[in-house]
Amino acid sequence: MAKSRKVAFGRINRRNQTVQMRPFRDDILDLAASKKTSIEFKASAGKPARTWHAADMQIVVNGRFAIGVLGYAVSEEKRRFDQENFSWVKGETEFSDAASEDTVVPFAIDLNEHSRYVAVATSGRVQAYSAMVNLGRVLNRAAHDIGLLPAEWECDVVVTEASIHKWLEQHPKVRQMRRTIKFTNPGRNLDDDRSEMTALHANRKTEEFTAGYNKQLDVHSPVFLELLHGVETGDLEIYLEARLDGSGKAEFNSNEGADKVLVPDFGTDLERGMDLVQTALAGYVARMSGENGQDGLWSD
Repeated sequence: MAKSRKVAFGRINRRNQTVQMRPFRDDILDLAASKKTSIEFKASAGKPARTWHAADMQIVVNGRFAIGVLGYAVSEEKRRFDQENFSWVKGETEFSDAASEDTVVPFAIDLNEHSRYVAVATSGRVQAYSAMVNLGRVLNRAAHDIGLLPAEWECDVVVTEASIHKWLEQHPKVRQMRRTIKFTNPGRNLDDDRSEMTALHANRKTEEFTAGYNKQLDVHSPVFLELLHGVETGDLEIYLEARLDGSGKAEFNSNEGADKVLVPDFGTDLERGMDLVQTALAGYVARMSGENGQDGLWSD
């Protein structure tokens, strides 16, 4: 069986409370030209700091997409095998500070102002949520460094509502729902939730709905369905917990269940990887705009 790679999808949001913004495409062109799309991220205690780079950025397909490579280097100790003594113990060790196939992944960005979807290949060390978060961080840092306003860039995981409905069909006994609301881009949506966030100078609002003892939420209610709006644009994070028949529970987390497709494995050929990821993104954008059905799209 041919090997394959997962490509996950997200969306770039430039969150602020004004509608006076430069075209998205112009901002990405400036960020690509700046060569400042790097950031050092200090990990939690006991883990090394990492410097992420979004590099090799170029514009393709008649200016419709930007492609590039996202990743970080790792410092690793390597041991050579001692042939003379036929020994690993006596083999010399050396340190290398470089990236590997597992720490660099191709990405693509749709430059359409009303789309702004992103595709990133994943690996053993770079999973969907990490890739999206760190791509957002490097873009935000560069936007700040070169003076783009507003410099509040985020790359959010996206999930189709159809994916959530499919999960609900398999796990209908939902007893808890938690949703985190973010500002939309470019801030035109000032519903009650976001008006409260504005008044409190907050950029997130989290609310939780829990069913009574031995009961479940009405997942078919129009109110419940309305509460899902925003996951497809990255403006909403959803967590669901459902009872399983017998015992135990099932969980759905939109941050961990990004929409994905499979592409042929490209190994260390990053140029081919960028082409495959861009093609996958073009297909995803077409499906999201209703040009095709959802065949081939899945979430885990």
